Amino acid sequence: MLLKAMLFGYMNGVQSLKELSQLCRTDLRYLYLTEEEKPSNMAFSRMTEELTETIDKVFFEISGMIAEDLGCNTNVHYIDGTKIEANANRNTFVYKKRILNAWDRLTFTITESICQLNQKYGYSYRYGRRYCANDMWNICQYLMEVMVHENIEIIYGKGHHKNEFQVWYDRFLQYAVKLDEYEYWLEIIGDRNSCSKTDHDATMMATKWDYYNQSGVTRACYNCQIAVSDGIIVNSEVFQTPGDILTYQPFMERYYRHTGKYPEYPVADAGYGSYDNYMFNVLHKCHLTMKYNMYGKEHDKKFQKRRFSSYNWKKSEEGHVICPDGRVFDQYERDIYQNTPGGNLSIGQLYYEQRKCEGCPFRKECLQNQDGYRHYTRNAVRDEFWKTVNEELGTEEGVELKIQRSIQVEGAFGVIKQDFGFTRFHRKGLKNVKMEFLLVCLGYNLKKYHLSRIRRMKKNPSGLLS
Repeated sequence: MLLKAMLFGYMNGVQSLKELSQLCRTDLRYLYLTEEEKPSNMAFSRMTEELTETIDKVFFEISGMIAEDLGCNTNVHYIDGTKIEANANRNTFVYKKRILNAWDRLTFTITESICQLNQKYGYSYRYGRRYCANDMWNICQYLMEVMVHENIEIIYGKGHHKNEFQVWYDRFLQYAVKLDEYEYWLEIIGDRNSCSKTDHDATMMATKWDYYNQSGVTRACYNCQIAVSDGIIVNSEVFQTPGDILTYQPFMERYYRHTGKYPEYPVADAGYGSYDNYMFNVLHKCHLTMKYNMYGKEHDKKFQKRRFSSYNWKKSEEGHVICPDGRVFDQYERDIYQNTPGGNLSIGQLYYEQRKCEGCPFRKECLQNQDGYRHYTRNAVRDEFWKTVNEELGTEEGVELKIQRSIQVEGAFGVIKQDFGFTRFHRKGLKNVKMEFLLVCLGYNLKKYHLSRIRRMKKNPSGLLS
């Protein structure tokens, strides 16, 4: 009963539990759904605590039933993501790189202090490239034992002269406290690059300068991904990584865990096209309908006029590029081995022209380093992926998929942000944020379903809809 009232609220853009409980007392629609129980704000709050563990099941059951009833083609997923601001103060950022740089500077200072302490008192404390807080606490403990053994009174405040052991103790105590702070934040950040002090699960991300967000600065956000099929959100998830490339595979695996299948046509923009993601599609028999990073430029007339870009060079029958001077880059030099972020091995072959660009009339325009010569890297697997993408998206069906992706998934985000006014999370923590976003997506689906039923009623007034 509480879930029905809450979903109806999200369907109408009501996201505040306080406002929802008030409507359950005054609005006849909510009174009907709650059977005039008039639940309080705390009742909804307790329900949401339990819903954080079961929201995935609720989302896929309801969304699956709506998609099935409307006859949506769930083999086609239009995928995109957006950054939604977290419920965190804007100036509470913590960056991993700044912590590591400060740690390095503090390490240099600690090494100097340890050397001075060893020389003055004949101690044998070790010094190294980096210290942990436990090392400093051990030194503090020993200095405290010395002061207790020597009956040295610990003094603080103005007008008092500290003993030299207390001076050393206070110095290493500051080091220990600072290192404790560094270790604490690094543990919270984990594999990410940053976090927020008021919402530890939020990551600092660069937001776009657009209609919904009138600033281009970084702020604490979550990366929200959705997959739309015929206007219905069939998959949704919240990630902590700013980029979309690393979200693609766990996003697809999430849909497989709850439905038992992968979409045949996962359509996405160039933010998802990577070596790992294409390999994932091939292994799971999905079509390569995600653009790659150079897809837009290769089809841009202005970029095509850049004659010294190797992407615009013609190729021979053997697949070697031909420069504007008519020279073929067919001289093999060496292999380049790279491990991709997804754990795949990418092998590229480095080629050069037979005369190493000697006597070329375009040398000054083509080469940045006039003392060297031009290279070309050929990756056969990557080139095959890109060729397949161009074939998939170059057909009439592929062009329609690109158009529908822009319409459907961008339209869904437009409704969520503009119509529902959902531009900032109300809850903190990854579990709570995920539950809140899935409720918003369910509200969107229910609204689409309701409007679809009305249209079907108008077309068939005498028919009964179950």
